[in-house]
Amino acid sequence: MREPFVALLPLTHSVDFTHDQILSRLTGLFPSLTSKLGVVRAGGFAAGGEGGPCFLAVGPNVISVHLYPGPPRFDTLEDIDGACPAWFGSRGDHPKIHSHVVVYSEQDAFHPAEALAAAAAVSMVAAALISVVPVEEIIWKTGRVSIEPQAFQRAALRLTIPEVKVSHWLTWRRVEGPLSPQGVPSLIFHSTGLAPFFGRELETVASILPQPEVEKRVLAVTDFLILHGPPVFDDMPLYVPDHDYVRIRLRDRGVIDTKPVFLLRIEPGPAATTGPSFGQTLPAKGGFGRRAI
Repeated sequence: MREPFVALLPLTHSVDFTHDQILSRLTGLFPSLTSKLGVVRAGGFAAGGEGGPCFLAVGPNVISVHLYPGPPRFDTLEDIDGACPAWFGSRGDHPKIHSHVVVYSEQDAFHPAEALAAAAAVSMVAAALISVVPVEEIIWKTGRVSIEPQAFQRAALRLTIPEVKVSHWLTWRRVEGPLSPQGVPSLIFHSTGLAPFFGRELETVASILPQPEVEKRVLAVTDFLILHGPPVFDDMPLYVPDHDYVRIRLRDRGVIDTKPVFLLRIEPGPAATTGPSFGQTLPAKGGFGRRAI
């Protein structure tokens, strides 16, 4: 079973909220989804923490909302400040966390399209809560990433339009790779947050391209993989902008990650006028569908 999608919302003081407030804000933010929103189980919390979780339906997904005392923690022994630094700097310089809200996907995702729908549903409920409870950050647990609330809300709003971007669900670690035969330094990038969609993270083969160029390519590839959910096979080629091919290989472990990874190699490609559109495999195997929320 893959790790479920969870959003953590730390609170600096006590609040009260109910399922009605969350549902009302969901409807306001995502009016096109009104007919697909509902209450599975009513709930809510008083300012003192009394109450119980509520369960909301966002399309086929059931999302629960809980309130716990104290600051959020990861299930592992990781220090949250080390594993997921706050977007605003040191948490120690901010007011003490009184409690935290947990937004949780209740269903297992067995296919990338199901994972996409579940991640989007958690994002939408968390975005609605931003307008209900006062928070200074959203922690996307599977990606170990802290996001400014308004930026997270804007990203969630984009989930219902064609120009979807999902970079707020992932973080990237980069390390120095070996020198090239010509003595040029290289970089290796590794994702955190892709495994809940595909069962493994992504690592790049050591590249001598400038860091912004590698970042641009890995973001384009992960956006495509998450949003279109293609079946990924070993030595799978893709075309991305800027006249490059990338080739995905399935490996039992990476350089950074000891678990199975997608290994991404960037290769020179033909001019854009002769290459296929982004998102096509080479050779073309047909289109890939998306599961609607």
